[in-house]
Amino acid sequence: MAISFALYSGQSVCSELSDLNVFDEQYPKAIYFRNVENSAANTSISYEKWAKRWSKLDGMVVKALDEEIPGRSKEAQKKFIQYKKDNPSKLMLLHFNGNARDPNFDFDAFHAEDWTYFVGTYSTKSTTSLDTNITVNDTHMFKSSDDIAMVPIDRNGDLDWKNAEQVKLLSIKSKNTIIVERGIFNTRPSAYKKGKVYLAPHVSQPPLAPGSKQALWRYNFTNTAQGGMPQRLSKNLLQYLSKGKALNSFDGVEFDVLADIRGLRHPSRTTPIDYNFDGKASQLDQVAQQRYRQGVKLFLNSLRRGLGDNKLILADGNEANQQREISILNGIESETWPSHWDPLVEQWSSGINRHLFWQSRSYSPSLNYIKLGKVPNKKGPAVAPAENLRRLRMAGALFTDTIIAPAYRPRGKGIDNWPEFIGGEKNYNTWLGKPLSNIQFLRTERKSKVGYSLGSNSNIVKSSEKIWSIKKRKNKIKEVINLQLERSGDIIITAQISAKSLTLKSKESRVSYVQFELNDNSKQKNMTWSDEQQFYSRFYFKELKKGSNSLTLTSDAGFIELSDLKFQYGVEIPYRIFENGIVIANPSREDISIISDKISAKALMPLGSMQHVEKLTIKAKDALFLKFNH
Repeated sequence: MAISFALYSGQSVCSELSDLNVFDEQYPKAIYFRNVENSAANTSISYEKWAKRWSKLDGMVVKALDEEIPGRSKEAQKKFIQYKKDNPSKLMLLHFNGNARDPNFDFDAFHAEDWTYFVGTYSTKSTTSLDTNITVNDTHMFKSSDDIAMVPIDRNGDLDWKNAEQVKLLSIKSKNTIIVERGIFNTRPSAYKKGKVYLAPHVSQPPLAPGSKQALWRYNFTNTAQGGMPQRLSKNLLQYLSKGKALNSFDGVEFDVLADIRGLRHPSRTTPIDYNFDGKASQLDQVAQQRYRQGVKLFLNSLRRGLGDNKLILADGNEANQQREISILNGIESETWPSHWDPLVEQWSSGINRHLFWQSRSYSPSLNYIKLGKVPNKKGPAVAPAENLRRLRMAGALFTDTIIAPAYRPRGKGIDNWPEFIGGEKNYNTWLGKPLSNIQFLRTERKSKVGYSLGSNSNIVKSSEKIWSIKKRKNKIKEVINLQLERSGDIIITAQISAKSLTLKSKESRVSYVQFELNDNSKQKNMTWSDEQQFYSRFYFKELKKGSNSLTLTSDAGFIELSDLKFQYGVEIPYRIFENGIVIANPSREDISIISDKISAKALMPLGSMQHVEKLTIKAKDALFLKFNH
């Protein structure tokens, strides 16, 4: 028996965007991800040669401004603009750092208080405009090569950010003296009386451009005053993206590392962050921190108003602390999948739930993509994933109407001619054709209930066995569900989930996460986004032991309801039918064999074979891409 999952329908595509190949109904869909940039920036490579090399896929995501990589606005930008002119049906999306920037890029577009600082210190001696040795109360908050704001103290004892000077820390001479370079970025060095200047180090990230020594300064989205940092950032981008400007031909922008909220601390040091830039650590910083997501929304709303409906706005969205602004954003980038730190694809359900939620709820038209590159490695450089995991991730994209952005070269393959892209042909083509179904799930076992009981201090209200209501206690929802299994095996939890979540100073509801975690094992956890409309979600857990197991349900919503809730045994086998074939996946830890007529009455052939198969064996954590034998 198959279970069908209906995707959201009825989204319309704006006239200009509707001409893009990525919005047709043919699959697979693929675009380049930034691999095109270095050759584009190389002046010794002609435009014609470069464009021919990168012409196979349906578009590209690129750096074309200098906020992170100096020089991208020169030769590379010229090639990108010409490429879009020559290929109007291909997607051209600007990749832009939404967390920090090189201050050399449009420095004058921002005010000193638009950046995030650590709590600083005060001078203890008078300082001339030429002095580079600065004596302060303490130097423990500084690190080598910090950029520092020197902020005068006005007559009222307040910090005068309008007249701040930016300086570079050259060395820490003693516990009370630093040596700096004065007046960087054309700020004016001034003389300061004893105790009348405050010095605060920038919160920053190391340079990302090869050879660059300039750290990237982090934006302070909590500065939401009228005309504040969010509006200035929007205005700055519109100078490039709006009508008549240099990048107006681009189809939109994707914001890298644009967080929903940032913490009160930073891993680089123990010094707290001064979000309200008043020169001290206090509870007011926590209040200001809660305005971070309001500032992000203010920025995105301002940009949407400036760009209108005919431009795409995306942001990173594969982690819980990343974007939730579904009413403004057209979709997300998942940098690796299902999660950044899930190299073995244990959190399969999280990736499926997350992308289906964005596909159904985002600002129209919806567009999501997965960057399939090397996976992060906490012990060293990123590594290429095993081939089965590459195929499994590709299947996840095809199940959720998601574009694939190949970002590495698997052994023996080019970046744009993976077997699943070419379908037995020489080059990339949409060989699967139009989808004839949404994602479906094959049952591998008979229906069998999983026994459960609620924790002794449960706040769950059950109006029936299949409808649970939960209200927040203290800061979040946290409930323990005790499972009793007659035998070991995999289980699947399904539910229609809705949630209400109120922000601190607003009655406006926002998207919330709902997560199940098995036996306090961080690798065995799966989440979904939820809002006030019911959303069908699945949570797949593997190799539970016989007897007692525990599930911890958490959410940052104020109230959630789970309807048609089911706990059942079974291995998750998702598949999807297209005009010219079928994609079927096995996210479990064991090989699975099925008879092909369970999913299709048509004869099926694996890619690269001319023989049809009656029995399908899908290896653990792998996927099969099958053609119909016409």
